[in-house]
This record gives sequence, C-alpha cells and structure tokens, in this order.
Amino acid sequence: MRAGRRLAVTYAALALAALATTVLVAPTQPEYGADPPWQGIAVDDLRQEPGTTGWRVDLRAALAPEAPAECLRYRATPVEQGLALVSAAGAWTYGFANDGDCATPTQGVGTRIGALDVDRGTFRWVHDVADDLAGLDLTGPALVSSVTTVPGAGLVLVRAAVDGEQVLATLSLETGRPVEVVETGSAGDGDQFQTVGAVVVTGRQQGVGGVYRYDLRDARDLDRVVWSGPASTTGVALALTDRLVVARADGSVQVDLATGVERPWGARLDRLIGYVVHDDVVYAPRGGAATGRGDAGFVALTAGGERLWSSDRDVRGGYSVTRSCLAVTDVRSRTVTCLDLATGDVRWTDPASSSSALEGLPGQTDDRVFATSTAAGPGPVVVRSLEGSTGSAGARVSLPDGAVLAAAGRTVGYALAYGSSGGRSTLVAFDLSSGRPLWQHAAQLQVYAWSGRLVDVDVDGVARELVSPGRLAVPTGSDGG
Repeated sequence: MRAGRRLAVTYAALALAALATTVLVAPTQPEYGADPPWQGIAVDDLRQEPGTTGWRVDLRAALAPEAPAECLRYRATPVEQGLALVSAAGAWTYGFANDGDCATPTQGVGTRIGALDVDRGTFRWVHDVADDLAGLDLTGPALVSSVTTVPGAGLVLVRAAVDGEQVLATLSLETGRPVEVVETGSAGDGDQFQTVGAVVVTGRQQGVGGVYRYDLRDARDLDRVVWSGPASTTGVALALTDRLVVARADGSVQVDLATGVERPWGARLDRLIGYVVHDDVVYAPRGGAATGRGDAGFVALTAGGERLWSSDRDVRGGYSVTRSCLAVTDVRSRTVTCLDLATGDVRWTDPASSSSALEGLPGQTDDRVFATSTAAGPGPVVVRSLEGSTGSAGARVSLPDGAVLAAAGRTVGYALAYGSSGGRSTLVAFDLSSGRPLWQHAAQLQVYAWSGRLVDVDVDGVARELVSPGRLAVPTGSDGG
C-alpha cells in the first residue's frame, strides 16, 4: 500500500513538473507566420551567415561596359518572384558625388535594361533603349527616369528624356524587343508623370503661373492619346489602375482609361493633405492630421472618390499601409495607432511608443508591424514588433546607427546599415520572433533583396547570390532553434 502511495505521489509529481514545464516554456516558443508573402514576393530565409557562393553575373559588362566601375550603382525593379529588371546608374543618383572623372563617362548610363533571372543568375535579355531613341533621330545622352511593368500586359514601360524631348517606350517583357516608342513633348523641370497598371499620365504647366495640362494614355497603345485636358495651377493629379483623377479650381474630375469619358469625382483631390493608395483605395489625412494641430483623423475613398469611412478625429500623424492596418505614428503624443483598413476603426493603440515610423516589411508572412525609434543623436536604432491584430508587444531589435528595415523572410528580418562603401551596404539579419541578432554581411558596394534573392554587388559591378547552408532551414511549424 505504501509502495502504491509512493508510486502515485511520484506520478503526481511528474505530472506537476510536466505542467510547470509547459506553462514556463510554451510562452517563449518562437512564432512565425505562414501567410503568403506581403507584397507578393517571398524573400530568402537565411538563418546562418551567408557567403557569396551562389550564382555570379557581371552587371557592368552587361549594362554599362564603357563606364568606370567606381562610377556606377545598380537598381532593380521587381517583376515577379525570381525576375527583376536591372539597370545601371551614375553613383550620384544614390547620393554619391559624381566627381570630374565620372561625370562624362556616366552620361547616358541607364539606357540598357536587363531582365535578370535571380534564381539562375542569368539575363533573359538585355535591351538598349538608346537604339530605339536613335530611330526617332534622338541621339544625345539619354536619361531614363522610370522603368516599370504593365501587369497582365507582358510589357515594360520606359520613360526617358533625350535632346530636350520626353519619350515613352514599351518593351516586350518576354524578349525585350521594342513594341512602341512615342515622343510626348519637350522636356522641362515641371514635367509630370505617373503610371499605375496600364494608366500612363504625362503633363506640363502652360507657362509660368498657368494651369497644367495632362494627357492620358493606355500603356498597351501608347500612340493614342485617350484624353487631354486642363487641371489647375497646382497640377494636382492622381493615377489609379483604371482612371485618372484631376483637380480643377471648380472640383475634381475622373477620366476613364477605356473610354476617355470625363465625369465628376466624389471628393476634392486638391483638399487631401497627401494620400497613400492601396488596392485602389485612397487613404488620406484630413484637417490637422498632417500637422498635429486641431481636429484631424483620416478618410478612405473609393476609386470614384466616394467616402468609405472616416476615423476618429483624434488620430493624427505620419501614416503608411501595412498588411493589416493604416498605421499612424504620432510623434508628438508618442503614440502609434492601427486603423482597420476596411472600416477605419481603431484596432489598437500603443500609448508608450517613442517610434518615428510604423511599417510592414516586404516578404513577411504574418501581420506584424514594426515600430522604429531613432535616437536624436548617434546611437542604435531600436525596433519593436507589434502583433498586427492586437498591438501586443513582440520582439525588440537593436540595429546599428542609421540602419533601416528592408525585408523579411518567414523567420528572418533584414535591415540595411552603413558600410565601407559610404552607403547602406551592410545587411543585418535578426530573428523575427525573438529579435535575436543572427548575422551581418558587409558588401563592398551594394546588397539588396532582388525579387526574393539576396544579392551582393562588388566594386567591379559583379553581382553574387548570397547563400547559406540554412536558406530554408526552418520548415513551417518548426521553432527555429
């Protein structure tokens, strides 16, 4: 009997120990997301320090073979998972002074555009837009100011200025071959340009103090001007995926891309104090929301300008769209607020924040938002992750002075910090659940996430894929170690 009691007590003690272990350990288990990647492109999840042991491609040889390597930087526009449009640019476009030795050799740099398969490290094609411009007898050094894709159309839209003229061109996304090349008028400092989807808008002011005049085109048929008309002297206009909105002195109008028909817009575009567009919904501050004075709040408008919702008037500050929120940062009151994107209701407020920004990260697979606090002087950048649905506090991350958040894999967050290049050329990785630092990689010139792959570019313009043994080391459902 005594032996039986002793055995029962032993079992009870073991059960209590197991319960205590569960209670103590479970809350500390890492938590990672399993949603589709934010903004549509999944980013490599490298938990171990990577090396430049993946593919290798010579960007300078392909994109700017005649320019000195030290005068160049490289930029990429994501197309889809694994594919990016890459071009070269003079170092000055990244904030680096172009000295006398670089000024002349970099004239016209950027006209070569390459479709880079970042899974294989090979160019599908490289096309020089300067050849297309020469077909219009425009042979001077060209400045390419925009390279974008036209979703669903298989086109690349390029805007360039050369010999005092503005030019629009479309290329086949599949082959890089030119489809259309159109002159849109003389180039000037006040030129306006916007493109969203197939909507292409160009405009210019009609003399000093005059009204702006805009042209609307369809990227799939650039040669045809769908609509042309006046705006106001301030030139306020907004391109959406299927229409153009133009502010005039007597109200705002919208122009349908398919028909060119002009009709009233449901709000006054010129009375919005800035705005951000997400899924064709326009989110904007009203009243003193941008200045921090008086009643404020935010509004959401449909593509037709009709009001979807208005938020509480005491919500004010800087704003951005994340996966789950219109995230508002009020530096004055040290408060961050999450407004529901669909209703404008306050989902949560963090009243003890000294954050200067609240944002989501491209590639993240959950609804976390990241609150960044930057010291007034030199010092680390502190980032706190907050649960997107509740605002509950998560990991706390300390980053080097001047670092900025860049992207996220499923379990790893990435930030860019200053390096030996004088720019943000050091990649810092941290665990998304705990905030624990994982590794740092110092590139010679540039390091970025290009359409899902982490890429190191050296001083010679050679790009190499960053690879670590643990690229996919944490399967879904694992605790990450």
